[in-house]
Amino acid sequence: MDLHDLMSALQQASDLDLLRLRTAIDHLLQHPPRVLAVRQRLHVGQEVHFWNLRDNRMQQGRITKFKSDQLLILVENPTQYWWVTYAAIQLDPGQAPLPEPARPLGRSDFALGDAVSFEGRDLIQRLGSIVRLNQKTATVSCDSHEWRVPFALLRHVVDL
Repeated sequence: MDLHDLMSALQQASDLDLLRLRTAIDHLLQHPPRVLAVRQRLHVGQEVHFWNLRDNRMQQGRITKFKSDQLLILVENPTQYWWVTYAAIQLDPGQAPLPEPARPLGRSDFALGDAVSFEGRDLIQRLGSIVRLNQKTATVSCDSHEWRVPFALLRHVVDL
């Protein structure tokens, strides 16, 4: 079925059928494995093409922040920030995920008071400082909460 036939069929659908179809599509687009497959190929500072729903066109911008279901993109000329869903990102099929570090970081790579960041299970980047070094994890204090994070998931933060 081509797009013209599909649009003709949708014109004849009831409002309830269209609502049910939209709900099903939203569930598919927000399915965690689908979001993770896109998220793993992205990083802060990366230039991406995305579908701008407000302007109904593709735009180019730079990733500045991640949330579990959206990412914040900075667009130049004029300078604007847009929260977009992961489904709106156009991935280059030849683009591979970023290479992982050669050696996972361990306890000896960190010290008390180090500024670190990590990505939680909810895909939100957190920033804090190490308050305790355990055998396999570090206790990181961020935003008045403490998190036990494996050393391999921690990244040093450099304050410029």
